[in-house]
Amino acid sequence: MSHPVETLRLPNGTTVAHINAGEAQFLYREIFTQRCYLRHGVDLRPGDVVFDVGANIGMFTLFAHLECPGVTVHAFEPAPVPFAALRANVTRHGIPGQADQCAVSDSSGTRKMTFYPDATLMSGFHADAAARTELLRTLGLNGGYTAEDVDTMLAQLPDVSEEIETPVVRLSDVIAERGIEAIGLLKVDVEKSERQVFAGLEDTDWPRIRQVVAEVHDIDGALEEVVTLLRGHGFTVVAEQEPLFAGTGIHQVAARRVAG
Repeated sequence: MSHPVETLRLPNGTTVAHINAGEAQFLYREIFTQRCYLRHGVDLRPGDVVFDVGANIGMFTLFAHLECPGVTVHAFEPAPVPFAALRANVTRHGIPGQADQCAVSDSSGTRKMTFYPDATLMSGFHADAAARTELLRTLGLNGGYTAEDVDTMLAQLPDVSEEIETPVVRLSDVIAERGIEAIGLLKVDVEKSERQVFAGLEDTDWPRIRQVVAEVHDIDGALEEVVTLLRGHGFTVVAEQEPLFAGTGIHQVAARRVAG
């Protein structure tokens, strides 16, 4: 698998390694401009340990570093192509922490996942070509494009996917191995695998976590399950859906400990 890792100058003047300029610009708008991960009282504090699960090229990892210098970021990205950009960005910007080429789930070992070279943000363990096309169509329409323009863009998008094998780790194992006492923010964006990520946390590790932000795909009651889980572990939870994602089942969940 090969794909050039290029650089892009962001609107804030920062240069990042990327795979796809359109995806990088989309991530910048979501993370830097709209500050999608710092809403409803979620914040970053000096000395925080941040877990970026589903890091892609590391745009949130970079955001956390620039937003609050002094945080330590543990970033996890299973696909080799975006991981190469993630590693380049961590090195370029001197971000403290560790970047690992692996997935995070409810068990450790190795698993096969589907990687989309031209739509890397949709890569994961639950690939569905028809659902991917429908999601892209809905995002295009919600973004203001005409149905004709959307169909033209979809027709030009290569229908290419690759099956790759990736190491898989559990969060509680990582916490134990690295001796992590507290996590200021756990960010999860793993394309329908969020419940498995949370299932990899032992009950004894939940109190270590001050805040959680997660993209949740509401399939088979996933949203209610995640919200209930987080509330059961003592978090105040807010679930919302961005206008861009209306009609997709994708929701953003923000959870924090009010006393924390």
